[in-house]
Amino acid sequence: MTAPCTHPERVDGVCTSCGDCLHEVILNGACFFCGSTALDGVALSPKPAEQIVPAARLVRKKPGSG
Repeated sequence: MTAPCTHPERVDGVCTSCGDCLHEVILNGACFFCGSTALDGVALSPKPAEQIVPAARLVRKKPGSG
C-alpha cells in the first residue's frame, strides 16, 4: 500500500504533482475525476451530509476554459 499524498496543490481532488486522487465523486462505480474503478465501495459510501460534493462541482469544464 502506498503512503497518502502530502502535496498541497489539488484540482478537483486530484494532486497536480503526482496525480493522486481523493475519489470524492463516485458515479456508476468509477471516480468522476480520475476514472478509477478500483475503489472500495463500502469504505467510500455512504458519506455524511457535510461531505457531499455540491452539484456545481459536478459540472465538467470544457477543454481550454479554465
